[in-house]
Amino acid sequence: MSPHLTDLAIRKLAAAPGKRIELWDSKIPGFGMRVTPTGARSFVLMYRVNGHQRRMTLGQYPILSLAKAREKAITALQQVGDGIDPNPTKEDQQRHKDSQAAYRFDEAIGSFVTLHCERHNRPVTARDTARILNSYFVAPWADRDIRAITRIEIVRLLDSIAEDGKPSAANHALSAIRKFFNWCVERGMLDVSPCHGVKKPTKDRSRDRVLDDIEIRTIWQAADKAGYPFGPIIKLLLLTAQRRNEVGRMQWDHLDLTRGLWTLPAELTKSNRQHIVPLSPEACRLLASLPRLSKDYVFATRNTGGPFVDFSGGKRVFDQIAKVEGRTLYDLRRTAATQMAKLGTPPHVVERILNHTSGTFGGVAGVYNRFQYVPEMREALERWAAKLHELACDMKH
Repeated sequence: MSPHLTDLAIRKLAAAPGKRIELWDSKIPGFGMRVTPTGARSFVLMYRVNGHQRRMTLGQYPILSLAKAREKAITALQQVGDGIDPNPTKEDQQRHKDSQAAYRFDEAIGSFVTLHCERHNRPVTARDTARILNSYFVAPWADRDIRAITRIEIVRLLDSIAEDGKPSAANHALSAIRKFFNWCVERGMLDVSPCHGVKKPTKDRSRDRVLDDIEIRTIWQAADKAGYPFGPIIKLLLLTAQRRNEVGRMQWDHLDLTRGLWTLPAELTKSNRQHIVPLSPEACRLLASLPRLSKDYVFATRNTGGPFVDFSGGKRVFDQIAKVEGRTLYDLRRTAATQMAKLGTPPHVVERILNHTSGTFGGVAGVYNRFQYVPEMREALERWAAKLHELACDMKH
């Protein structure tokens, strides 16, 4: 072997039938000449990248001169030094192509909801997560590549939600967008989540507000003025003490007004179990008076016939009518539960009405105590409806 490749040494290389001849250069590691049994001469480069031995054909001699081959070998070795494979395989090329593909934010959100939320979350949770992501993030970032969204953009958007008077919504928004970006990391669409290190924009506060009698009267009267659909929704939130999404998505098929029963399937409840709500005569009369704009939903949107979901917009208009500041829709549920307790309803019956899985029905007790307490729940809700009627009458007089 010569100490390094020269044109003379290359020309002297003779083909050997059935044998491949290799001549390596002493100046450039891995650079050499390969002669096939047929006499074809090619410059080659052997190198290692990511722990794998690779071979690269630089070109045939004399079409490619020795000087040009040396330049190509040096350039390739510089790429190797930078962690780049100068001669990637088809699989490597495809992976690189995939890594360069744009991931539109709105399309990625749609995939996340379909492939993750709808598969792994309860339907109610999946819908809430989709609503939050679409409400706050899709509009400003719809056509953005998810890899281009930065932490500071997320922080600023969350701050704007909190500054708009929605601190709790800002916290929920962070929870939803963090879950989305973590999913993107798991799927290989991102290396690091831009939510990493982002803290909640506001402190979680345990609300304990209960409306007094005057506020209850004002709310009830405002519900009369508000009309369909938000007025009746407000009244049913008070009459039944159920969650807003459960009332907003109430379906005609789940109601038996003759027997005064509302049966929520497990997939529509936060507790993921069937829930039976006795309906007071007041609630039945209210439901019977409502227009049927949809064969499915009690509170349907006029355009699509789908369930009512615009609680933010409805509440904005309703607050202007009611003029009760600092009130949330959840305050109505808490108020109803508190009032039923004041009227002498036992705690376990209140918990059953609220469909709670903690407290009296938590742990082992909840597993073995399957009694529905429907008669006791009916008595409590009818007593509370009578109290509401009394307050409404006082307002009129």
